[in-house]
Amino acid sequence: MTRHPAPRVAYVLTHYPKLAQTFITGEIDALERAGVAVTCFAMNNPEPVESARDGAARRIAGTTYLKQNAAKALITLAGQSLRHPLAMARVWAKALASGGGNPARTLRRLAHLAQAALVARHIGAAGIERVHAHFGLAPATIAWLACAIRRAQGQRCEFGFTIHGYHDFVDPAETRLDLKARDAAAVLCVSDFTRSQLCLDSAPELWGRFHVARCGIDLAAFAYRDPPAPAAEPTIMALGRLSPEKGFAVLIGAIAALADEGRRVRLRLVGDGPARADLECAAQAGGVADLVTFTGELPPDAVRAELAAADVFCMASFSEGLPVSLMEAMATGVPCVTTWIAGIPELAENEVTALTVPPARVDALAAAVARLAADPDLGTTLARAGRERVAALHDSDTCARRVAQLILPEGAHGG
Repeated sequence: MTRHPAPRVAYVLTHYPKLAQTFITGEIDALERAGVAVTCFAMNNPEPVESARDGAARRIAGTTYLKQNAAKALITLAGQSLRHPLAMARVWAKALASGGGNPARTLRRLAHLAQAALVARHIGAAGIERVHAHFGLAPATIAWLACAIRRAQGQRCEFGFTIHGYHDFVDPAETRLDLKARDAAAVLCVSDFTRSQLCLDSAPELWGRFHVARCGIDLAAFAYRDPPAPAAEPTIMALGRLSPEKGFAVLIGAIAALADEGRRVRLRLVGDGPARADLECAAQAGGVADLVTFTGELPPDAVRAELAAADVFCMASFSEGLPVSLMEAMATGVPCVTTWIAGIPELAENEVTALTVPPARVDALAAAVARLAADPDLGTTLARAGRERVAALHDSDTCARRVAQLILPEGAHGG
């Protein structure tokens, strides 16, 4: 029987490996289990704490870090431009035009073009004809331009990217999703809501190349247990980057509102980010500093332990694509309270798999938390339905097969 080589794809990322982006690591692992060879390019070097984690050495050794190779990237770009002057002039024009005349943005585009030249050189040497990026900002720009460079060299190349949510849409002049979508073979969206936002920014004739490909999690890593009876002082867990769009200030306000009613609820806030100092001040000002614990970022095993010990998981976001942390909580069997915005209702269906409330409503969030604390039967019903919903929609291997079908040439993924 003829043996075919493993299909190959290059991934362009901001960081790799990165604890806060375990969904990308999980996708790459699942693709490799499915027989796809993934070559990674990351813009930024891993931080020391990331480099020290289990399994990081293998990932780092197989990744090309673009910013640390800036001089090589510039030399590569110059060489490519001299060898293919007319075709590369069009690539230069594409990069410059996407800057929209803004000087700072144009400089970033030129930096991305140099990094794209390095990606194009590596994938050309490896015979890789498909480039995929996570996030619509710089990684997608680099993948887009790398593909354009390969085509300028007369070689076949296709690119695509996955968009997630808020940061992909907040600055259209920076992301230029319209230009990238026009040239992409496929754009993956983590939720129907995310796809709808891309349709809003793009011409209708492009919509057929936008596909929902949900993030997956390793269900075996999140052992389900029925929620225990809530303690006298229930523990609420929240997980995510400490940034304004996550709504953590509203959640701290809800903890304070419950305390004012004589209901002491403890909050463990897992994650780190630019809003941490402000959130610590909010807890102090609300008189609940003793009830709110900031754990910082935690490794996956510690996150799973936090979930297993939580009575309620709470996500108070103002904007989301479809959060992986919510999938992980539901998979574990933690009753969830979240907001009814963006892609969240595709997973968290009110009164079925979670309790959902309006965003930025301290009173509604506090009432939902209090309700779950007082009604363990409701918590168990929601938890069981939540696990079933996650298993149906977000199994990592199933999701990876979907990604492979969309980003690789037909038949190359073996599916």
